[in-house]
Amino acid sequence: MQKNFTDSSFFALNRLIDVIYRDEEDVGDILFFIVSLATEVMGARGSTIRILEQGTFHLKLASSYGLTKAYLNSGAIDFGKSVTEILAGDIIVINDFENDSRIQNLNAARKEGVRSVIGLPFTVNDTTYTILRVYFGTKKVPSQDEIQFLNSLGKLSCLAIERAAIGHMRIAPTN
Repeated sequence: MQKNFTDSSFFALNRLIDVIYRDEEDVGDILFFIVSLATEVMGARGSTIRILEQGTFHLKLASSYGLTKAYLNSGAIDFGKSVTEILAGDIIVINDFENDSRIQNLNAARKEGVRSVIGLPFTVNDTTYTILRVYFGTKKVPSQDEIQFLNSLGKLSCLAIERAAIGHMRIAPTN
């Protein structure tokens, strides 16, 4: 990794697990903590979590950190191709925006200072999928440790989303 895991990174990851386990925070706050942690630990420009619900091809922004609203709304990455990759469970690495056909709005990426991205898809349940994306200002080829770290964060985001959905379900009393 660009940065070694520090005691504070381990503390942050441990705190995240505790918060999800104890159901102490709003899911929006947990997802924001996840994207900020991904950005900071990876030495990245920014990060997002988007949710894809079955029957739609819309990747709804659930949380972001470090990126402008203009960039997030620019459609810089081809969502159609992203949806296919998410459903297939493929890790997405675009390490050179300048030379990748999946980049639809290169000008927006240039303006934002983004040159590469790592995207990891996750299944929350039978109908809901998420993708954690981490954006970099330079070309990036992730190490296995970095992928494993991001995989852990992505799984924790799914757990938080699932726990939030369960918490909002009404359970009818039994007689």
